[in-house]
Amino acid sequence: MRIGVFGGTFDPIHIGHLILAEAVRFNADLDRILFVPANQPPHKLKQKLSPANQRMAMLNHAIIDYPELQVSDSEIRRGGVSYTIDTLDALQQTPEFQNQILFPIIGGDSLVELHTWKDPKQILEKHQVLCVLRPDIEIKHVDPFIFSKVQMIEAPLISISSSEIRDRVKQGKSIRFWVPDSVESYIHKQGLYL
Repeated sequence: MRIGVFGGTFDPIHIGHLILAEAVRFNADLDRILFVPANQPPHKLKQKLSPANQRMAMLNHAIIDYPELQVSDSEIRRGGVSYTIDTLDALQQTPEFQNQILFPIIGGDSLVELHTWKDPKQILEKHQVLCVLRPDIEIKHVDPFIFSKVQMIEAPLISISSSEIRDRVKQGKSIRFWVPDSVESYIHKQGLYL
């Protein structure tokens, strides 16, 4: 099977994440998308995240009706800082993913910074990286080696961010249609982001 690995904090997951996942799944001919919430992303070490169990719950609420979308708690169980290469290696050592082809999914902002990641060459040599470009990200300075190893994927980009959703909740504004209904309900019931 061909499985897209979509990492992030998902604090919270929103409609933009889901639209992007579906577009990548379709355009890259993937069988499944695996959402992998980070325990602690290396580029957000100072950002306070919602507890892992709440981010996992929101993900599970968002994808419950879509069997082609799954959630993995592998980074959360491993603890510490979450590095893509460690996650991909750990997934491929599990019986479920041992014989699967994993495709890490990144955005244009991550493509520009990929050379700063842990073992980027190893990621690119072991996996076909799928990149969704954003019009506001300049990629002309990306190393040609990196660029040659990445498949560009077209996807509609929705200008929604998790930080904006958190701010809207804090301000008492509506997040209807920004997140799935079940996620909105969970956020309000749990009193998140207030």
